[in-house]
Amino acid sequence: MLNVDNTFLKRHYDRTKLQLQHVSCVTKMVSNHIPNDLAFFIISKLPLKSLKRFSCAQKSWLLILENPNFLNMYTNHFISNSEDSLYEEDDVSCFILLKTLPYCPYRPVMYMLSGKSFENKVKLDWPSPFHENDQSVFILGPIVNGIVCLCKGRLSVAVLWNPATDEFKVLPPSPNECTILYEFESFNFIGFGYDNIRDDYSVIRYVSYRLDLPDIECDMESMRYAVSREDIWEIYNLRSNTWRKLDLDMPQGYWNYSGAFMHINGVCHWCHQGRDLNYRLLVSFDLSNEVFCTTPFPSDMNNTLEFVVVMTHLTVINQSIALISNYLNTTTFHISILGEVGVKESWTKLFIIGPLSYIEHPIGEGKDGDLFFRRKDDELVLFNLKTKKFKELGVKGDEHSCGIVLYKKNLLPIGGIND
Repeated sequence: MLNVDNTFLKRHYDRTKLQLQHVSCVTKMVSNHIPNDLAFFIISKLPLKSLKRFSCAQKSWLLILENPNFLNMYTNHFISNSEDSLYEEDDVSCFILLKTLPYCPYRPVMYMLSGKSFENKVKLDWPSPFHENDQSVFILGPIVNGIVCLCKGRLSVAVLWNPATDEFKVLPPSPNECTILYEFESFNFIGFGYDNIRDDYSVIRYVSYRLDLPDIECDMESMRYAVSREDIWEIYNLRSNTWRKLDLDMPQGYWNYSGAFMHINGVCHWCHQGRDLNYRLLVSFDLSNEVFCTTPFPSDMNNTLEFVVVMTHLTVINQSIALISNYLNTTTFHISILGEVGVKESWTKLFIIGPLSYIEHPIGEGKDGDLFFRRKDDELVLFNLKTKKFKELGVKGDEHSCGIVLYKKNLLPIGGIND
């Protein structure tokens, strides 16, 4: 009987040993190989910056963004992870529509759009500094913490305004302004943002100085104007209520249409176009340490052929910098997300919309994957990146002269107004 038990135990031991060896072999295989579906799921949760780095870990991951299944999984997660979805509906369903562009010589009109389907439209009055003359007034960049920065053409006039309380603050003149005979100044407002480290609002502008010499006879009108002194960058801080010069040589922004400026997490961003019309940059200025860096646009944009016309619109999608490239020749819109400021290779094209021959250009962003476009018949429409569907707003806008910016009500006073 003892011999039988020993034989049984020996067989059981041998079987267990084989099973353990098999488990060890499988474990070793699993540790060296992650199935693609599991890898796709894990990587789809990564931020874009990390995704670019992880794609270098294995050869099979290098071309992962070219896999349509993964791309669909990643973009869905990218949109669904939007921080805007955490806010109350009443807080994020309000938008301000500004039917103008900077320096346009006509009177703008501004509306508040609200409601789940944007069924409510209320015309807004400008703050009192613009009651007598509202010509060429425009919104500078996004609305920050419920505060709107309004500027007027190329003049030095700028106002911070809270629509919820109708409180406003007129920005003071700069100490760099002077009354030199025949000299005139041109103010190019570039950025408005909030520095959460200093708890302060800032406005950035580029000032150029010229001499208007009407007594000089010249065949070419442009030769009348001569440079009187070097152009400068200026920054305004609300807490000190003063303008001061920035000793920086930054690339300028351009104003050919809406969507050229944005602000996110204490950094102002704007588009710059070089002398070569096919070479464009993203300029990023940190309000806290007052330094800037540049990021070239994606290679497929800066290397386009002369007959390929590309318009760009800068926006924010899920707290990330997004660039909407409008290829007019193919009527398609390519949306690239920037993973890391200053790193050209971190641009990643996540969405391609179109061809849409009836869509003219983007005019702003909403929440949860919402983008606003203007159609060729002047109708403004809402496009959702999740459903890929358009919805009319019942509002018309002129070509390249309207924009929609996200507005969240803020009942607090404008910081520093009583300082």
